[in-house]
Amino acid sequence: MHYMANIMQIFTGSKIPTLKQTVSAVAVCALVAGAAGIATTNTFVGAALAQDDGSGGPDNSQGNQGGQGQGSQGGQSGQGNQGGQEAGQGGPGEDSDGKGPQAGGPSDDGSGGGKPAWAQEGIPEVELGRLSVARSPDHVLQRALDEAVATLTAEMVDFYNLPLDGADGIIDELSNNWDNITIYDSPLQNLALLNELLEGQPTSLTGVTNDTDTLMAVFLGVASDKTVPISTDTVIALTTILGEPMSEADAAALAADAESVRIAVLAGHG
Repeated sequence: MHYMANIMQIFTGSKIPTLKQTVSAVAVCALVAGAAGIATTNTFVGAALAQDDGSGGPDNSQGNQGGQGQGSQGGQSGQGNQGGQEAGQGGPGEDSDGKGPQAGGPSDDGSGGGKPAWAQEGIPEVELGRLSVARSPDHVLQRALDEAVATLTAEMVDFYNLPLDGADGIIDELSNNWDNITIYDSPLQNLALLNELLEGQPTSLTGVTNDTDTLMAVFLGVASDKTVPISTDTVIALTTILGEPMSEADAAALAADAESVRIAVLAGHG
């Protein structure tokens, strides 16, 4: 500041400064400005270096320490969350019964989830073979029934009105005249025809007036595999799947007649 005072004295001391005085004043001003610039530059450079290495003054030191503290707390928090997740993956507690509100229940929409009603009750473990199509949805069975009714012929009506046993009966025709008779061979159509009889309805085959027991034996015997015996358990399993479970006595009677039909089909068809 004393340099500036001297300069002012030079100009105020004389109304018209000499050339030497003017040059000296300019030189002094340049010197003062240069010194001030150097000092200012050093100040900013020093501050920048202090910020870079964290060594600049108490304020900067506290800032770095604060950042480190927050980072440490963040790491500890992350570890805490990870631990919580690991604990959460450990499964239900010891007092849990392991059962949800719908455990083991049937599906509400029938789309394949859960178990059907017959599976809840259980069925005998028997080989069903072709009879497994009984698990088809109701609309599939209905379509098979409609197809059977649509393809009924007069010759078929005559066959299904024959008695089960005796000469020229159903069993005899199946065994000895296989190539000359027309019957329903599709397991799905036979089971659809059987199902409506199990439900207590008369057969949909127009003109067929045979008794229910004979018709059920024929439908079941033809629907079955030729080489898979039909037992009481077979009938119990099948009728349970169809939703019309039979008593053991009725199942045994139907199984005996249907087995005779199966053997006749095996003999005639080969």
